[in-house]
Amino acid sequence: MIIKSASLLLLLIIASIVTTQEALGSVEISDETWRDMEKGEWLVKFYAPWCPACRSLEPIWNKIARKGKDLDISVGEVDVTAYPGLSGRFVITALPTIYHVINGEYRKYQGGRTEDDIIQFIQERKYIDLEPVPGWYAPGSFIMSILSWLFKISMTVRVIHTVLTEDYGIPPWSSYTLFALLTIAIGLFLGLILVLISDCICPSKAPKEPAQTTPPAQDTEQDKEKKTGKDKKGKRQNKNGEKKEEKSKEGTEGTELRQRTTEES
Repeated sequence: MIIKSASLLLLLIIASIVTTQEALGSVEISDETWRDMEKGEWLVKFYAPWCPACRSLEPIWNKIARKGKDLDISVGEVDVTAYPGLSGRFVITALPTIYHVINGEYRKYQGGRTEDDIIQFIQERKYIDLEPVPGWYAPGSFIMSILSWLFKISMTVRVIHTVLTEDYGIPPWSSYTLFALLTIAIGLFLGLILVLISDCICPSKAPKEPAQTTPPAQDTEQDKEKKTGKDKKGKRQNKNGEKKEEKSKEGTEGTELRQRTTEES
């Protein structure tokens, strides 16, 4: 009985040593160490512990990791449940996802999931036929950094929601209401900051005052007397002119009558 228990314990120790060696073959990549992939050549697997396809790939991945030195390649893995920021940074939409990285160029592996397929992909350099991820879409770009930050926030919100509903027994609708109010408050605060920044950079111009129109000057009594005097003079001149015209007409009519009488005589 003692011999059987000792042999069983020895087998367990050997199994734990083997699994430890297998685990040490693949490097665990985190938010702090993912930049190490940009040095040399890497093969990185994104997985989740609950994923059945990831579990079936695990023994194959451990074999490839143990052959990493012979293939002159580093083998790593990312747990997306532990590092959701990397899930957003690399835009992981399916599990497991494999990336090949060489000298800072990222390519998504699209081949078979057997050990031979992956080893041939590395040895025959089939990654040359794949287009690398464009610069704006690369994990180190500004857009992907913002996406990573959003993924971290979403995971934090999810953890807080779980704690509120399971540990403190708060109803789910009240938790959703709390997050909705916080979202509105943060949006208003950020909007206020943007308005202040825009006012500092491009201050609004003061409205122009309408031009003041000077009212027409009122005529004084002297001006009125001058105007009335001018009007009277004008009327007198008009009357004198009319009289002169009448006299000239009478003179012409008299001359015509004289001429007629001389002709008749």
